[in-house]
Amino acid sequence: MNSETLRALLADRELGELSSDVAELLDAYLEVVPAARAEADAVTRAVHTTRETIRRFPDLAPALETKVEPRGIPLVHWLVPQLTRAAALVAVAALAGWLGYRAGLTTAHSGATQASNTTATPVADSRFQGLWTHYQVAYDPHRGAFIVANP
Repeated sequence: MNSETLRALLADRELGELSSDVAELLDAYLEVVPAARAEADAVTRAVHTTRETIRRFPDLAPALETKVEPRGIPLVHWLVPQLTRAAALVAVAALAGWLGYRAGLTTAHSGATQASNTTATPVADSRFQGLWTHYQVAYDPHRGAFIVANP
């Protein structure tokens, strides 16, 4: 038996981790080989010294770290923020649609009123008013067509 295996078996025996059959075989081996008996005494002293030191100075012992298993995010904790975002998006889209609809009704109503009060003539002044230019659409009953005008 090599010295590494012997030391491992002796340490396991001192810590009480060997089965009774293996411990009996190790004791029989130690009786036959005197050099192994000296090694067994050294391991016994080392384990005893380590135990006494840990008892006197418990801060030297490594703290047992408990591994916290990563848990998945519960469905409720994931779903609530997603539903909140979706509800906010729907509310903003509904508000924008309602405002657009109201603006369209106001523009269409005022455009129809202006078209009925004046004759449809092409607008000569077509200045650039920016990217968001407003157009008015009116129906000309004399021509029988729609007219697009830039106010």
